[in-house]
Amino acid sequence: IDGLPADAHTALHRAMQPRLFPRGALIYNRTERPDGLYRIRSGSALFQIDGINGKRLLLKIIHENELFGETAAYDGKPAPIAVEARSALVTDFVPTGHMELLRIQFASIDRALATVATQNLRATLAAIEELMLLDLHERAIACLKRLSAEFRQPTDTSVRIDVTQSELASMLGASRQATNKVLSEFEKAGWLKRNFRYFIWMPSRIH
Repeated sequence: IDGLPADAHTALHRAMQPRLFPRGALIYNRTERPDGLYRIRSGSALFQIDGINGKRLLLKIIHENELFGETAAYDGKPAPIAVEARSALVTDFVPTGHMELLRIQFASIDRALATVATQNLRATLAAIEELMLLDLHERAIACLKRLSAEFRQPTDTSVRIDVTQSELASMLGASRQATNKVLSEFEKAGWLKRNFRYFIWMPSRIH
């Protein structure tokens, strides 16, 4: 949004309405068409696939200034994923009808939605590739590397990854017990340190 031309940026901001969600609120699921485009102002949300068997694949944790609902805003169809408030969540919201008008009026908004949808599609395909082609040990390394890239600064030799062990297990498509075993191996190797709700990842120690 911040990269939009000034006129499109102003018009989109004028259309935004505040929406608040408590922790654990299901904002929409895969069978529903989101009622608009959301941008996170504060808090975080879970971007995930919920299976009919009760299992869950966590694709991404969405943070401040990130969007969701962009696919439905772009094609008008039900969401391909579910979104749940990971914490108390404050969002800016633009209703679907208003988004349609803005897309017609500003080609830059239409292109931006397509860009976000494409980025999320690529992230989903990467997660599927890891699940299908890598064993759990390899998946865990790939996932932690990807997560560390979100938080790492160029000079960092270690990275704090604000993900719980339960969330990491959901990202890996594995049980907490199996994930705990792999993380214990990484900890013994000196690759990471576990804390209550986050990890300290030390990628420079991996050979």
